[in-house]
Amino acid sequence: MQFKLIWAAVLAIGGIATAQATPVTWVDSIDFTPDRYVAPHSSFSYVHNILDNGYTPSVDSIYGYSLSVSLFDDNDRGLDVALIDVPGLLGDAIFFNLSGSEYGGWSLEGQTQLSRTGSYGVTITSLVGDFFIGSSTLTVRGDDRGGQSVPEPGTLTLMALGLLGVGAGMRKKKVAQA
Repeated sequence: MQFKLIWAAVLAIGGIATAQATPVTWVDSIDFTPDRYVAPHSSFSYVHNILDNGYTPSVDSIYGYSLSVSLFDDNDRGLDVALIDVPGLLGDAIFFNLSGSEYGGWSLEGQTQLSRTGSYGVTITSLVGDFFIGSSTLTVRGDDRGGQSVPEPGTLTLMALGLLGVGAGMRKKKVAQA
């Protein structure tokens, strides 16, 4: 009987903890109007910030993100090559034939930076030629926890195992007394 009560308590605590998190998508768009010109062998840096969209560091959680950048050729008939440099070593991307929406890569360091600060730095460099930047959109997926911290699954598992251990110990004690 007590084992069933303990199990019900574990399930109730798990249900309460997960009920507070709401899936959400934070979007930060930057429109470079007029289009931002990037000269040959030069760079342009900017920062996306999802704090303005309701993200709270150390409370809300982030599952993943994507970056979309619009790059346009200046129609000079020369080869244009752009490097989109994002946080981390593995997230950078090189684009040829600039014709609109290009996508930057994902990196663990970028996700860590977003989670910790709510900001995401981007640098676009002209490796060859010149071009324009039209816009940049950062889309971040995660959970809005409404200002209340939700226990992590590992914490809930440890608590459940502890309660099961207490229940098993109580059950052994009853059997020994009988």
